[in-house]
Amino acid sequence: MLTDQRASNRIAIIDVGSNSVRLVVFDGMTRAPAPIFNEKVMCGLGRDIDATGQLNPEGVEMAVTAMRRFAGLLRAMKIVRVDVLATAAVRAASDGDAFCKRIKTETGLTIKIIDGLEEARLSALGVISGDPDATGIMGDIGGGSLELVLLDQGAIRERVSLPLGAMRLQTLFGNNRSAVEAEVEKHLSSVPWLDQGKDKPLFAVGGSWRSIAKLYIAQENYPISVIHNMTLPRPEIAELTHILSQQSRISLEKIGGVSKRRVDSLPHGALVMSRLISKMQARDVVFSGHGLREGWMFEVLPAAIRDRDPLLDACQSFAEDSERFHQHGEELYRWTDPIFRDQPENLRRLRLAACIIGDIGWNEHPDYRAEQSYNRILRHPYLELSHPERVFLAYTMGSRYTGNFKGDASSDRLLDDETRLTGRLFGQAIRLGHSLSGGVEGILPGTQLVPGDRELVLRLHKDYAAINGEVVEQRLAKFAKLMDRDSRIEIVENLVSA
Repeated sequence: MLTDQRASNRIAIIDVGSNSVRLVVFDGMTRAPAPIFNEKVMCGLGRDIDATGQLNPEGVEMAVTAMRRFAGLLRAMKIVRVDVLATAAVRAASDGDAFCKRIKTETGLTIKIIDGLEEARLSALGVISGDPDATGIMGDIGGGSLELVLLDQGAIRERVSLPLGAMRLQTLFGNNRSAVEAEVEKHLSSVPWLDQGKDKPLFAVGGSWRSIAKLYIAQENYPISVIHNMTLPRPEIAELTHILSQQSRISLEKIGGVSKRRVDSLPHGALVMSRLISKMQARDVVFSGHGLREGWMFEVLPAAIRDRDPLLDACQSFAEDSERFHQHGEELYRWTDPIFRDQPENLRRLRLAACIIGDIGWNEHPDYRAEQSYNRILRHPYLELSHPERVFLAYTMGSRYTGNFKGDASSDRLLDDETRLTGRLFGQAIRLGHSLSGGVEGILPGTQLVPGDRELVLRLHKDYAAINGEVVEQRLAKFAKLMDRDSRIEIVENLVSA
C-alpha cells in the first residue's frame, strides 16, 4: 500500500498546449524523477485561433472532459501538489481567461498562463536538466508556437518565441508550401543570434519533432525505439526533413510510423526544422524527451538536488528499488579503479553507473539475467545518456551476468569492437566483485585487485582469506583471460596501496 508520505512527495504537472493536454505525475522531488503516470489527450485548443481569435469550441469541450478526468485521478492518487500550465493557445485567445475560470469551477484546478519567453526558458531548463552542460540551440515546437533558446554550457543566453507552431502553420496555409516557407523564413530571419548555433546541436523538443524521430526509427530499422537523446547528423536529418516537408497526407499514411493525429502538421514541423538547421548550420539534431514539464520540475528542486548527476541519481533509484544491497556500488567502483584508472572521465562515469546498478538482475531467472538486465537499460525511457552510451551501459550489464554476452542489433550497430571489449571488462569486473563479496558492503576493502604486465593478482587480507572459493577463482581467471593475463590469488598480512 502506498504510504501517505510517499504520495505527498509526488508532483503532478498538467500542460495545456495548443494541440494537446497532458498530465504527468512524477514520483518525488529527485534529480531524475520517474514519470509514474503520463496521459495525453489531443484536443486542438488552438486549431482556429488565428481565424477566430478564440479557442476551438470542440477542443474546449475535450479539454474540459480531460481535465475532469485528470482531477479525479489526482484526488485518488492523493497528489498534494498539482501545477497546471497553459501555453500559446490559451494565452493568445480572447476567451483564454474564461476557459481558465471554467476549468477552476468544474475541476478545482487553477491554470497558470505562461508567456512565450517563460515557456522558452522552462523548455530549455528541461534540456539542461538532462545535460547540465548543454551548448547549442534548444527548439521547442508546439501546436501554436516555436520557442528558441541559445544555450552555452548550461546557461541561457538568448530566447525568443515565434508563431511557428506546426498546427498553426497547417491551419493557416494548408498545403501551400511556398506560403509556409515564406512565413518560416520571415520569422527565423528575425532572430539575429541563430548563427551562434553553428556547428553545435539543435536540441529538438516537441511532439511534431518527436514524430520525425519516430518515423526515422520505423523506416531505418533503427535498433532503439527510445527517442530521448537520439542524435542524427545534419546531412541525414536535413535530407529527411526536406523529404517530409514535401509529402502529402496520403503519402505519409502509406509510410507509417506516424500518429494519425500528427500526419497533417508533420510536413510543416519538418519544414521548420529543415529551415532552422540550415539557418543555424547545426552540427546535428539531438531529440529530447524533456521539455517544459521537466524544466518546471527541475526549477522547483532544491539547489542541492539540482547539482547532482541525473544519470547516477537514476541508477541509485534503480538500486534502491530492486537490489539486495544497494550501498555496494561506490565501494565496487573504487575496488575496480586499479584496473581502469587511466580511462577518460566519461568512461569512469559509466563504470560508476554500472557498479551502482550491478545487482539489478538478481531476482531474474539465472538463464535470463543478462538479457533482462541489458533490455532494462536499453529501453529505459529517460536515462541521461547518448544512444551509444546507453547501449554501452546495457552491454556492460549484460556482460556482468555472463562471460560471453553477445548483445543484439543495437550493440552491433552502435558499438565498435574496442568499446564492446571495454563493456565486457567492466561487466566481468563487476561480476567478480559481486562473487567475492556477495554484494555486501564492507568486504571489498579487505581485498585488492593488482594488475601486472602478465598477470592479474587478487590480494586478500588474511582476515578475509575464508571468502576465497572456487567461484571466485573461476571468475578471476575469466576476467584475467579477457585482459590477456594469467591470474593468481595472494593471502597477505597487509594491503599496500597500488
